[in-house]
Amino acid sequence: MHLQPECSDREFDAWLAGDRSEDELREAYVALEALRRQLWTTGHIDSFRRDRYERDAVCISRLVRIKRSLASQWAATGQLDTPTPGDRLSSV
Repeated sequence: MHLQPECSDREFDAWLAGDRSEDELREAYVALEALRRQLWTTGHIDSFRRDRYERDAVCISRLVRIKRSLASQWAATGQLDTPTPGDRLSSV
C-alpha cells in the first residue's frame, strides 16, 4: 500500500504501523519532501495556501517518524555501523 501524502493523521499512523518495507518508507519520504518543497516554491499553487506553515509542520513530523522507522530497520538488519563504548576515533 502506497502512502498518500495528503492523508489524515489517523491514516498515516495506520500506514506507518503496518509492516512497511524499506522501499515503501523511502518512497513515502521522497513524496513528503516533494509536497513540502511545493509549499515554498514561488509560484506553485501550494505556496499560496494560508495554512502552509501548519502543513509544513505536519510534513516535518511525518518525515521524522519515517526516518525513525528506516533507522529501526537498518539497525535490525545490521546496516548501521553503531560504535561500541570501547571504540575510539582514530586520528587520520
